[in-house]
Amino acid sequence: MKRFPFVRVGLLFAFSPLLIAFVTGLIQGVSMWDEGSGTGAYIWLMMLTLPVGFVLVCIGVVMKFVRMRPKLSRGVHKKFPTDNK
Repeated sequence: MKRFPFVRVGLLFAFSPLLIAFVTGLIQGVSMWDEGSGTGAYIWLMMLTLPVGFVLVCIGVVMKFVRMRPKLSRGVHKKFPTDNK
């Protein structure tokens, strides 16, 4: 199974409105923070993209910790000195 980069995609998605505002500001020659020119209005999209990006990053972090666990379902059992079997 191919691993999906949730953390990177989540961060890119969360901050993509800033990137869009920056690029369109460069193209139009105006400030990226100016809402009157239209480029600053893209930053309002962060009200949607930040929570969704945060969820994607959280899923990625949880999946990373789940993958770090030993694979007990495959029959790999470690013997500990306290086991009396």
